[in-house]
Amino acid sequence: MTKPRNVTFSFLLLFVFFGNFSLYSHHTGSSDSPNATARFVDPFTGKREKPTNYLVMTQDYYQSTRENSHLFTTTAFAEMNFFDGRFALNASVPWNYYQQRGREDAARIGKTYLGFKYQPFFDLDKPYFFVIEGSVGFPSGPDTDRFTGGNYYTGSGFIKLGYLYEKWSFVTKIGGLNPLSRPQPNNLQDNDGIPYYARKPSASPPEPEYEFKKTTLISAYVTYYLMPEISLFTGLLYRNPYNGVDYSKEKDKANPSYFTEASAGFSWNFSEKYNMSLAYRYPLQRDREYRLYQSAWTFAFSMEWGSD
Repeated sequence: MTKPRNVTFSFLLLFVFFGNFSLYSHHTGSSDSPNATARFVDPFTGKREKPTNYLVMTQDYYQSTRENSHLFTTTAFAEMNFFDGRFALNASVPWNYYQQRGREDAARIGKTYLGFKYQPFFDLDKPYFFVIEGSVGFPSGPDTDRFTGGNYYTGSGFIKLGYLYEKWSFVTKIGGLNPLSRPQPNNLQDNDGIPYYARKPSASPPEPEYEFKKTTLISAYVTYYLMPEISLFTGLLYRNPYNGVDYSKEKDKANPSYFTEASAGFSWNFSEKYNMSLAYRYPLQRDREYRLYQSAWTFAFSMEWGSD
């Protein structure tokens, strides 16, 4: 089982790396602009929508997943912006802890992502924004006792539109995930150091149970600002296919063609640089025999840096 101190060390490396660049980057927008001071926080991930200098720690809790276990996912995400908030680079590392029934609990490091955000149009002080976002997920490696997330490259891309009207903000995101490498056949020898294409198998490889599929993700949410520091939000998420990039070939209730989820929560800016959000997430597929998970909570704490 992966030891938590290895993950903590990785989080510290991310913080130090991005912190070293904070002297050369700029805070997004102007403090006099309502659009600049409004935090557009994604209720499904706890991350900011616009390029920002910030570090966020997100804790997800999934109750009663399909393996009859509870899943705790802790994610460290760091981002720094350039060109007065028009462009940003970011990185994220997740850590998963599985609380299982009838089996020993387990922990795994998830897939690491490196990405960017870009605002190509519009004055940043206007009450609307348009952001292009992309990232690459790296192979998690063959050691499934320490890592999870798939031993292949994954690309993600999104277009995000947002509008702020008085005390209301509206955000929609359209994009998805795309496998960037092919699955390697299992030739019954995983640790001999010989590439699969140079191997002379003694037996035919078994038929794979999964295939790689492009995945479409669409989300939209509405935020109401009770005051500049506190806001309420609610949203919907659509995902197709249901199982993501690793798509099972089985055609049954355990593998429906799509997944939808509703969320509601609040966000609190308890200082100029610090923010927290809490969201309750509820899958809308409620089949008695199968569901991805019963419900989920997402808690995020973020810290900005840089001058206005």
